[in-house]
Amino acid sequence: MARSGRERGGQGRRGMFWFLALILPLFLTGCSDFIDRDQTSVAPEMALTLEPGHTVGQTFVTRHGGLNGVEVWLEPEPGATGRLLLHLRADPQSAADLAVATLPLEQVTAPDFYRFSFPPDSRSHGVYRYAFLELEGAGFARVGAASGEAYIDGTACRDHEPQDAQLAFRLTYDPWGMALDLGRAALEGIGLLAVAALLYLVPGYAVLVWVRPHPLPLGDLAAGGGGEGLALAAGLSLALYPLLFLWTDLVGLHLGPLYAWLPVVGGLAALAWRYRRWRPREGWEALRRWARSEALWPDLALLVVLALVFGVRLLVVRTLDAPMWGDSYQHTMIAQLLVDNGGLFHSWAPYAELRTFTYHFGFHSTIAVLHWLTGMDVVRAVIWGGQILNGLAVLALYPLVIWTGGNRWAGVVAVGVAGLLLPMPMYYVNWGRYTQLAGQAILPAAVVLSGAFLGAGRRSWALAGAAWVAVGGLALTHYRVLIFYVIFVATWLILNVRKSDWRRPVARVVGIGSGSAVLFLPWFLQTTAGQIIRNFTRQLTTVPEKVSAFTRQYNAIGDITAYMPPVMWLVFLLATGIVLWRRRRGGLLVVLWWFLLFVATNPEWLSLPGTGTISNFALFIGVYIPAGLLIGHALGEWMAAWSEKRRWAIPLAAVVCAVAAMGVPARMKDLRVAQHALVTRPDLRAMAWIRENTPEDARFLINSFFAYSESVVVGSDGGWWLPLLAGRANTVPPLNYGTEQGPFPEYRKWVNELTEQVQEEGLDHPETIAQLRQRGINYVYIGQQQGHVNYSGPGTLDPQELLTGGHYRPVYHQDRVWVFEVVR
Repeated sequence: MARSGRERGGQGRRGMFWFLALILPLFLTGCSDFIDRDQTSVAPEMALTLEPGHTVGQTFVTRHGGLNGVEVWLEPEPGATGRLLLHLRADPQSAADLAVATLPLEQVTAPDFYRFSFPPDSRSHGVYRYAFLELEGAGFARVGAASGEAYIDGTACRDHEPQDAQLAFRLTYDPWGMALDLGRAALEGIGLLAVAALLYLVPGYAVLVWVRPHPLPLGDLAAGGGGEGLALAAGLSLALYPLLFLWTDLVGLHLGPLYAWLPVVGGLAALAWRYRRWRPREGWEALRRWARSEALWPDLALLVVLALVFGVRLLVVRTLDAPMWGDSYQHTMIAQLLVDNGGLFHSWAPYAELRTFTYHFGFHSTIAVLHWLTGMDVVRAVIWGGQILNGLAVLALYPLVIWTGGNRWAGVVAVGVAGLLLPMPMYYVNWGRYTQLAGQAILPAAVVLSGAFLGAGRRSWALAGAAWVAVGGLALTHYRVLIFYVIFVATWLILNVRKSDWRRPVARVVGIGSGSAVLFLPWFLQTTAGQIIRNFTRQLTTVPEKVSAFTRQYNAIGDITAYMPPVMWLVFLLATGIVLWRRRRGGLLVVLWWFLLFVATNPEWLSLPGTGTISNFALFIGVYIPAGLLIGHALGEWMAAWSEKRRWAIPLAAVVCAVAAMGVPARMKDLRVAQHALVTRPDLRAMAWIRENTPEDARFLINSFFAYSESVVVGSDGGWWLPLLAGRANTVPPLNYGTEQGPFPEYRKWVNELTEQVQEEGLDHPETIAQLRQRGINYVYIGQQQGHVNYSGPGTLDPQELLTGGHYRPVYHQDRVWVFEVVR
């Protein structure tokens, strides 16, 4: 008797279960331990001597679950006998061993890494630990080491006291423990993405389904599902939040957590009402039609590619302790102030002394609502939310490809190229370039919705309203990316206006601009309180002959291979040639749009003013947009032709997914923590000590240096984050103090004077001491990175200078972090 399809499917699932249950353990059991290359540099002159009665150790942070050993570089010494004991503890102050491992000295026969093994800890991911060696026997042993800069999350110790060095060590992990840890991470990531879908998809999706009866030139699932609808929903949702913050503030409402809950609940209610007559049978029939359609395999390929895009972005930041580099500090502070005030604010107290707020705040509003919906602290919300927006910025290309004449295969290629084969926008996490990223996640939705309205046969006010929201939200999210949009509109007009019929397109452009301007106008008026508008006007009107040397240097194109590998530049140029040869109108629109952007970024080539209004850096880190679009266009048409033969659809989907997956290892390496992290785990431990052991009105001198043509100073290690992480004031405000109003007219100059004094005269100069006392500075903080993040010049705070000068008393020293009290 023949078995039913259900029985065959059930047996197949059971077979797969037992296959995995039997094969996976064998696979993991057969795997050797994973060895992480934590700190492998060995400098002979830095070696530490281990002898009886003394200890040599290292603090560190684990990167995976399943920690089961520590490998240390050892060099044999003639006549040494006995055994080495490695003790694993929570920190240097702890007296309790978590594990102990031994190694006979007779086994140390040549300079190399030697392993000390102990039972695996499946929950070791991201924990701070201290491992130290002691020698039981006679003689001594030499332990390899390098300089203090070689590792950022700990330090070498001698007799449990920190040294300015790092042992040469490697951590080993059990494959089972790593697998369990990654499984937990996957579940946490899925949960986070589910919450993100509520916040960043549902509100915009609800808007789209009400616009659906109106002309949206997208695919079969336009505005109601599929990659097109999801990407447009994300752009609209991200645009809605800053508009909601702004217009409720205008009427005196600060809604706090309701900013998160109202759009989500309202969106779900709107969707439920819109589909109130929907029945499961309709969904089943739609699913069956989709399964038989040509959309099946490109859509499945898109799902796989998106899983890789979001998976790699969430995986790489699991061990970050804070967002990286300078921009992240101001972004986190703004998001925290939105949370503290339950909405928009003017005063930056208690974190800074600024009295106005004129910066764009779209990204920060999306982080605030993520905090309110999940309960995670704002620092973590910036990390996770930034990476989610990074993935959404890639997904946003999908409807733009479709609208410009591409197909589903072209959309999959565009997402795969931008998300996995190019370093941008993945690399933004190193710079904290979150605001431009958020703007570029909204930009495609603004372009598509505006383009749909401009090109529609009949006027649709619902579609116009959706475009107003997208463009108005974009204006509140990033001022420069708004210029990208304006140049798109100009490009569209160039390609579409005819002498015989110019009134209608121009009128529609005016309509889009007017509606968006009304939504943005209240904030535009507020920006006049700061320096942003003045700076922008000055840049826009400065003729090439009067452009400063700094602006010329800052606007230099530089090494273009930093933005895209040489082979991808070649592919990009070839794809551009193919698109121009085919003369497809949508492809021409993309090429002309980005050509005009390039010209607008370099107006001096045409002897026009405006150099620096859009920097080449800001433009080139967005090169993933035209690269993804045009490579998608070039390949999509050919792939669609091949996929019409059903037997080729599956191989095409497999090839696309495989090529995209090849980019995963490179994207995993895009994170450059050692070069860009201001805050490390030792800094967080020091912040906790500061909260418990210093008065609330304490004020700290921190490492800083001059930036932006010496117009402002910026922090260069974890001390910059003291107001947010320790609740204590420091000497360097967030970068916005260059454009916002301070507590008195010459505030920026006053801030800069102290850094100038320290760099020129030193910490022990009488004038420096006088300024510290006058400003109420009673502590000095030197972070784990010791002032060398993005800075290698003179004037960093030297702990040895403070120890010998007599004006400063050390009160904290763990790892490479120092806290000194100013002696009165």
